[in-house]
Amino acid sequence: MTRRSFSSLFLAAAGRAAGPPKSLFNGHDLDGWHRAGHGIWTVEDGAIVGRFDRAKPGPGYVFTDNEYTDFDLRLEFWISPQGNSGVFIRQPLREFGTTGDARPAHSPGDGVEVQIDYNDPKNMTGAIYDLHQPSSIRGGEEQWVKYRIVCTGPKVDVWINGGQVNSYDGLKSLKGAIGFQMHGQKPHDHVVKFRNIEIAI
Repeated sequence: MTRRSFSSLFLAAAGRAAGPPKSLFNGHDLDGWHRAGHGIWTVEDGAIVGRFDRAKPGPGYVFTDNEYTDFDLRLEFWISPQGNSGVFIRQPLREFGTTGDARPAHSPGDGVEVQIDYNDPKNMTGAIYDLHQPSSIRGGEEQWVKYRIVCTGPKVDVWINGGQVNSYDGLKSLKGAIGFQMHGQKPHDHVVKFRNIEIAI
């Protein structure tokens, strides 16, 4: 079987067809992305790195400049012990704040957060935050973990390190940006990193 036909079968198994993947991150700077809220976002060793900003407490975000409808997103994340982060999907771009409904994934019509957290029993890694829990826990802290998130219409499917852990059919937003979170309700020294970020649409 050729690489192309295998790729086609794999995408069909995921319930959608997609074009060739393209990189969302050039590995050098945040061109094509923008910061929101607080937090410190840098590029280090080919990864987008998020940290808490003690000078401006509160959660921080970084979002793609573009919005997407159906897509197949693949990336790798790394999170420090006790860390709390997530991937926002289908989040319409607007003015974001650090509290209440001003936060992404908190207002009517917003996208959702696909959780990265190995400590919160209510929302473990792979959860659609506060909506649908993962079927199993894969990956772990202080290691690079592969994330795959596929959106088709109102449905989102999630894989971690090649194994499917979630399928949720209830997305309200059908178009929006992709973003990353640095949790920031309380001061901390946690670090989250993202690399090899690709999307097929």
